[in-house]
Amino acid sequence: MRRFSDRTSSACVGWTTTLAAVALLSACTSKADPGRSTGTGSGPSPTDVSVSPNPAADRRECDYGSADVRTGVFRETRREEVTTYQDWLGCRVDYVVDFPARRTWDQLAQIDYLLQEWRGMDRRLVLSLGLLPEDEPADFATGATGAYDDRFTAVGEALVAAGREDTIIRLGWEFNLLESRWYTPDADAFIAYWRRVVDTLRAVPGQRFEFTWNLGRSGVDAVPYYPGDEYVDQIGVDVYDATGADGTYPYPDDCDEECRRERQDTAWEEEILGGERGLEFWADFARDRGKPLALPEWGLWDRPDAASGDANSSFIRRMYDFMSDPENNVAYQAYFEFDGSDGTHRLMTTFPEQGEIYRDLLR
Repeated sequence: MRRFSDRTSSACVGWTTTLAAVALLSACTSKADPGRSTGTGSGPSPTDVSVSPNPAADRRECDYGSADVRTGVFRETRREEVTTYQDWLGCRVDYVVDFPARRTWDQLAQIDYLLQEWRGMDRRLVLSLGLLPEDEPADFATGATGAYDDRFTAVGEALVAAGREDTIIRLGWEFNLLESRWYTPDADAFIAYWRRVVDTLRAVPGQRFEFTWNLGRSGVDAVPYYPGDEYVDQIGVDVYDATGADGTYPYPDDCDEECRRERQDTAWEEEILGGERGLEFWADFARDRGKPLALPEWGLWDRPDAASGDANSSFIRRMYDFMSDPENNVAYQAYFEFDGSDGTHRLMTTFPEQGEIYRDLLR
């Protein structure tokens, strides 16, 4: 996912093994963060798509064949927008992903505005919780001593008080991207601090939190940062149909339908699903540790720099096939239904044909 509107993070889906190459790859696929603009508690705004109320959608589970997958979405801190999306989708949205503001420790720890928006809504919250504030001095070593425990205790207590004791916490999501505030080259420091925060949140009376260790699809190898099975409930991977790898995107100006299909196939087979750190690798990684996989963010992408598959129907079908394969053990998935300064992912507006495919697959 994306940092604040004035900070960016890579969503490249290619894999690279050197810091210099990672920096170049990150620069090709920066993505703006909705965290500041949607973390204000400003309340819902009217949707830009007319959707008739669909009460049946709340009762109908989305269809993943024999796989047991929960369906989620990020649609900002706006409950009416999530309801509209569910009515459009035609089946139940079980989880909502959200991002508290996090410029300062006070913003990071005081999430009442966000909880108020979701109060009484029968969906599980997936909370993207920063490890450090964006604009105040703080570091991993100090955090591992317990100096910031009170901040995370406040978050946990607020969640329990609001009836969100079963929240899934994406702690320090996409930590392996160089632009991330919580990226550090010291994997041991990351692990020590992660464990301290998890222990602190688990000490809150009444909590039943789960923790998604959530990496970005590109960036520094995340494997050395794994904090241990006892500190992780799901292995999370954020996946977008965007890559600057050779033979993929952008499409050449003279790229016909066959050319586009070949480049989409290459992006999927060699970067997104396959490759050194593709979805197949992470499904195996999770399985070996007895953990389910999660896809807390995924989506198509219409980018200003065109380094994406754009209206790529095959990506939607392939992601569905991956999710609905019981062998991959996907616990939950959340589509990133968002417009940003660096492009859009929205199935309801930008990609209506692919949106219809997604709806048909789930119903």
